[in-house]
Amino acid sequence: MSEHAQTNSTQAVAVTERKKQPNLKLRAVIKIIFFLALAVLVFLTFWAVTTYDDLNLSEIVYHLHLPMGGAGGGITLNAALWTLIPAFLSTALFAILVWPLVDNSQATLAIRKRFRWKTWLVRGSVILLLAVELFMVEYFLDITDFISAQFTHSTFIEDNFVDPKEVKLVAPDNKRNLIFIYLESVESTYMDREAGGSMDGNRLENLTRLALENINFSHHEKLGGFRNSVGTSWTVGACFGATTGLPLKLPLKVNLLAGVKDFFPGVTALGDILKEEGYINVLMLGCDSTFGGQSMFYDQHGDHLIKDYNYAKKSGLIPQDYFVFWGYEDYKLFDFARKELTSLAKREKPFSFTLFTMDTHFEDGHLCKYCPDKFADKYSNVIACSDKLATELVRWIQEQDFYENTTVIVVGDHLTMDKDFCQDIPREERAIYNCFLNSVVRPYKTKNREFMATDLFPTTLAAMGYKIEGERLGLGTNLFSNRKTLAEELGVEELDEKFEERSDFYEQKFILNQE
Repeated sequence: MSEHAQTNSTQAVAVTERKKQPNLKLRAVIKIIFFLALAVLVFLTFWAVTTYDDLNLSEIVYHLHLPMGGAGGGITLNAALWTLIPAFLSTALFAILVWPLVDNSQATLAIRKRFRWKTWLVRGSVILLLAVELFMVEYFLDITDFISAQFTHSTFIEDNFVDPKEVKLVAPDNKRNLIFIYLESVESTYMDREAGGSMDGNRLENLTRLALENINFSHHEKLGGFRNSVGTSWTVGACFGATTGLPLKLPLKVNLLAGVKDFFPGVTALGDILKEEGYINVLMLGCDSTFGGQSMFYDQHGDHLIKDYNYAKKSGLIPQDYFVFWGYEDYKLFDFARKELTSLAKREKPFSFTLFTMDTHFEDGHLCKYCPDKFADKYSNVIACSDKLATELVRWIQEQDFYENTTVIVVGDHLTMDKDFCQDIPREERAIYNCFLNSVVRPYKTKNREFMATDLFPTTLAAMGYKIEGERLGLGTNLFSNRKTLAEELGVEELDEKFEERSDFYEQKFILNQE
């Protein structure tokens, strides 16, 4: 080929390459955006499974479709840092590989042909990220069983559900007050082995004594508690289960809640029953109650007076710009609770007072000025602090005149989500703390019981003196009775699987409020 012809050919190739540039850049931008989205997903999943203990997809699906405002403890910032920084760095390297070369000289064209390995490197990096994501969601989140459960339509809930509206429920002549205290992430596991826990040193010395003096339902021969279960393994799910006898769950077809302002309008909760009986219902917590739909639930089921972090600011209990951990510290919460209970006791109506603590939330909790320096790790000291402050509140309640006519229930809401704290303890040995004080009835059996948060619903009413036909409400069993719980009849693992399965009855009756 002549020199002139070769020059023309090279120029023609260059012109063709310049014409391709806009399309190549557009394709590169699309690839980069796709890679960034994938990288964010991978690093977010990695952060979640290495931060949370026993994270489950039921909780994730629920939280993705309800308010997340009010999350504290630096969780949002921590997730953003550990997700976005590595995602952007890896995407920058990916962009260098896929971005088209602008220079179309002979030398550049030759380099482009020589380095075709970049194409394989680009494809390989995408395949690697996809493989890592699939591995994590399968190994840590068990996505196969979760999806399988979504397509397994079961009649278990329909067959075993006892509707509080249809069963004979007899209130006592003397209506007792109820104080229900949820202790964030407090397990009976935190006790020492002599008491029934799994620790070398007892992190719950005061709550241990409280349980020994009163009623504790246990999964073994010593002090123990109840099990985590699908739909009750996070705070809102736990209180939902404990007051409705049902697991809290949403199907993958989450548009069931789209545009619906009612929070599970078909359920009859403890708050609904007490409201009909003329109770004043109050909810108090030191964080933003809109998180996870908690305020929606308590507002719509019992018309609770909600006194949360936002209320504390509006009422002048704390400064407008005050924010520590998730809102304000538990020692302030307990002080506010004393004042609120004193005020409620002066009213002519019976009251139900629900309290949620927060300082023991993962990761590692919040050290306040009252926390001891007894243990080597921060979280143990925070737990010991909560143990002392919560028990002091209960002891104060016992000294008040209104205590004679008041039932007090103290429970953990779920197992800790702190990844490292109980990692060496087999999950089947762990359980959630519970203690019943000043119950009207005595239990038939307290040791070697298998039960879940759902069983607390009828048990609470029984402790207040209610007579329950058949000893069951929702999917829960009255623990004071001699009737077996569903967990005892089926086994904990099988019941957990039943809770996860799709239920058309559940979705139609409780979420959509359709018979």
